[in-house]
Amino acid sequence: MGKLDGKVCVITGCGSGLGKQFAIRMAREGANLSLVSHNAERLEDTRRQCEEAGADAIAYACDVAEEPELEKFVKMTIDHFGTVDCLVNNVHHTVLAPFIDLKMEDFMYDLKVDFCSTWYLMQMFFPYMRDKPGAGASIINFGSRWGQESPKLAGEYSPLKESIRALSRVVAREWGQYNIRCNIVCPGGFTDNAKAHMNEQLPELQKFATEQFKNNAFNRPGDPYDDVAPVVVFLASDDSKWVSGQTINVDGGGWMTD
Repeated sequence: MGKLDGKVCVITGCGSGLGKQFAIRMAREGANLSLVSHNAERLEDTRRQCEEAGADAIAYACDVAEEPELEKFVKMTIDHFGTVDCLVNNVHHTVLAPFIDLKMEDFMYDLKVDFCSTWYLMQMFFPYMRDKPGAGASIINFGSRWGQESPKLAGEYSPLKESIRALSRVVAREWGQYNIRCNIVCPGGFTDNAKAHMNEQLPELQKFATEQFKNNAFNRPGDPYDDVAPVVVFLASDDSKWVSGQTINVDGGGWMTD
């Protein structure tokens, strides 16, 4: 018996990286899944693996920066499942560079991808999540240790993550009356995306990022499936029914290191 048996979970940004591992882990815990990401081929691979794990899984490939596309995704989800028990707003895109080199047009696009998609999907799915009996519904949004620490090269990244964290606390306060909890995960996991794109980054950033992935109490990079995904499963499950408005640093103790 899985921790998420029978629950309908929506996950954004799950064609690869953390989101893909969350989806697979949640499928193995009994969840049915509605998945969205921009790369159709990668998304289909995630959907297939979730289906092989026993989930009823549907997928929609689109640019989540476009509100009409999100509306189509929500309609597809509700037409298929009729309800939503957990919304995982994992999608993320950013530019890491010195602040003087950042361009407003890049920031505005990434604002739509990261922050606005989180905003819209919470509002759009609200009617189907409110007033559920028992443990109610769960929203899981994503912040970052870098958002809180605001390191160099994160002039775009840090504000995006902190804006999501702030909005999540507001939602937790306002929607508790509807039996909806909302929490923030700040993950520390060395994903396939991070590995694949490391060589594309500035040498300074490569060195900094490599050190940061191991800068924790265990002195190793976190594994997205084994280390981070179980906490996401917990927050989606009924076991977290009395947890809301919290920022949970799933980073091996990285928050307390220098």
